Amino acid sequence: DRSPPAAGHVNCDRDYGAACPIDFELVGGVCYPREGINSPCKPTNFQNMTKDTKMRWEMLCGSVFPCMGGGKDFASPCPSGWDAVQGDGWRCRPTPDTVSVCQEVMSFEGFNLDMLTDWQQKCNEFWPALNVTDLDRQAEAEDLSNPIGLGATVRRLLAL
Repeated sequence: DRSPPAAGHVNCDRDYGAACPIDFELVGGVCYPREGINSPCKPTNFQNMTKDTKMRWEMLCGSVFPCMGGGKDFASPCPSGWDAVQGDGWRCRPTPDTVSVCQEVMSFEGFNLDMLTDWQQKCNEFWPALNVTDLDRQAEAEDLSNPIGLGATVRRLLAL
């Protein structure tokens, strides 16, 4: 669920399930701009809008929905909407239905957390949310014996 950031807003994976965009408040099922917010758009009911309609509203109105909470599962080989390329290393390509600024096959092998985060911002593509309810993954996240291993990496991501 991606959209380009409005001026002054961070680029992130947006939560289009939120009742209202940032700086809007819900009153009787309708989102109104908060006091002091100069929006070109009138109060809006987002309840039955599709994600695409909400993304279009963001571009027209200059406001954005909040970012999804939680860490990203950088242990997954590819961002959401991308497929792993068979072969060696963490090479990925966008699926045919993915509309992305970045369209080339990409190797993420050797990328650290900062590099992955920078790539997400540049390409407006994001790794899936980290699911720590999986007991095996949670156990790995708690194992800090290998400082560059999956467990330590996931632990660091959870701390963000």
